Amino acid sequence: MTRIVLVGYASLDHPIQLDGVYRPHWTTPIRHRGGGAWPRAGGCHYYAALPIARAGMRPSLVTWIGDDDFGALYRRQCVAAGIADDGMAVVADGATPLCFLVYEDNGACACLIDFGMAGRETVTPEQEKVLTAADLVCLTVAPPAASRHALDLVRPDATLAWVTKNDPVSFPPRLRDTIAHRSRIIFCNKRELAWVDEALGGAIGDRTIIETNGASEITVHRAQGEVTIPVSPVAATDTTGAGDTLAGGTLAALAAGETDIIAAAHAGAAAAGDLLRQRTA
Repeated sequence: MTRIVLVGYASLDHPIQLDGVYRPHWTTPIRHRGGGAWPRAGGCHYYAALPIARAGMRPSLVTWIGDDDFGALYRRQCVAAGIADDGMAVVADGATPLCFLVYEDNGACACLIDFGMAGRETVTPEQEKVLTAADLVCLTVAPPAASRHALDLVRPDATLAWVTKNDPVSFPPRLRDTIAHRSRIIFCNKRELAWVDEALGGAIGDRTIIETNGASEITVHRAQGEVTIPVSPVAATDTTGAGDTLAGGTLAALAAGETDIIAAAHAGAAAAGDLLRQRTA
C-alpha cells in the first residue's frame, strides 16, 4: 500500500453561521454551528487527508498540537476519521491553534485565528521516520523550517505534491521555488497560478498543475496543453477545505492506481462536492 504523508499546521475550527450580520455593540444570534463535530479538526493537510483515509489508505499527518485538551481532541478526531497519528508531535506547554470562521447572511466570512504555539514547531525524530518511509509526501501550509526539513527527507523515488497558498511567511520565495521545482503535482487556485508560474520560471516541465476557480471549472495544466473539467456548483456557505479536499481526492485516486490525471482530478472534484453537500444537509 502507498504510504502517504501530509505536512501542515493543525487547527481546531469553529464555524459559525450568523442570523444576519455582525454589528459592533450589538447581540447577533448564531443560526447554526456548521453541523457535525464542533469544534472540528482543520488545517489544509487534514482536509486533504480525509478522502485518502476514506479510500482506506490511512495517511499520516506531520503536524503539531499542544499538550492541552484541544490537542487531544484534534488527535481523537483524526484517528476517528482513519488518519494515523504517528506523525503528530506534541509541543510541551503548547496551545493548539484555534480558528473561528464567522459567516454572515450575505456570504461574507471573518476568519479569527489564535496561532497558539506558532514558532515552536520542530520536526521530531519520529516525524523524520514517517517522512522517510513515505511514498507520497504532500506539502501544505506549514512552518517553513519544517517544510525545508521535509524536503530533505523525501526519498528520490517518492512523489512530492504541493497544495499551495500564496503565503510569504509559510512559503518565502526561495522555499516556494524549491518546492515548485521538486513537485510532480501542484494544486493552486486561479489567483495563485501566476505565483506558481513565477516560481517555475514559466516552464511547467513534466509536472501537472491543477487549478481551481471556486465554483467554476477546474483546469489541468500540462506541457501538452490544458484540459478543463466542469464542476457542479454546491450552494454551501462554509466552503473551508474544499480545494484541499479536491487535492486529497486526486491523490487518493492516483495512489489507488489511477494513471489518468484527468480521471484523478474528476475524483478530486467529486470528493470536494461531497464535502460541500454534507454542509448543506
